[in-house]
Amino acid sequence: MPRYAIYFAPQPGSALDRFGRHWLGRDAWTDTALDQPSIARVDLASATAFPRRYGFHATLKAPFVLKQTASEAELLEAFDGFATRRPPVEAAPLCLATLGDFLALVPSSPCPAIDVLAADCVRGFEPLRAPLSDADRQRRLKSPLSEKQRAYLEAWGYPYVFEEFRFHMTLTGPLAREHRDLIEPELRPRLVDAIGGPFVMDCLVVSKQASPDEPFRIIASQPLQGA
Repeated sequence: MPRYAIYFAPQPGSALDRFGRHWLGRDAWTDTALDQPSIARVDLASATAFPRRYGFHATLKAPFVLKQTASEAELLEAFDGFATRRPPVEAAPLCLATLGDFLALVPSSPCPAIDVLAADCVRGFEPLRAPLSDADRQRRLKSPLSEKQRAYLEAWGYPYVFEEFRFHMTLTGPLAREHRDLIEPELRPRLVDAIGGPFVMDCLVVSKQASPDEPFRIIASQPLQGA
């Protein structure tokens, strides 16, 4: 059964897009494998295997299955309307951060407008979401969750929403400290052109995973066009 997600993904051909595609070794727009940088003593393909499945993105509405009465066409129509009504968001430049044990890009200072957009996205597409399956619930519960995160999981199908949300663009899977220490010095100079100015969130995408053993692929995009 396919899953869908609403993501931010940089515009194709932008500096941020070019960096992300080649860093992860995959273009989620075309599902094409790409050459990755070479880093001494690091197996970058393994280090980036987890985010590669999803493509370079930031999650707004986490992957979900459509309810039985909803269709992909209905989702895409709702997506077009959602994006058309919302303006682009400008935030402070992105910066490299360690979140838990993985590396990611995050805004260098808080941006309430991004948090509002993410919350609207969670609520806006909720009528199309099927209830969480027992398997997905148990998979999520394997992670240490707070009482509030557990409640959000039951209510919204994902624990990291609203005040638990943090905008981030994942660059690696979980890494041991020694591997992060090898990757970070190689990563920072590659980011100079990609994150060298204010971050503008100007495009949303629908990403689809056709089956559990397949990666996510972008099937629709829409610029944020609201006034």
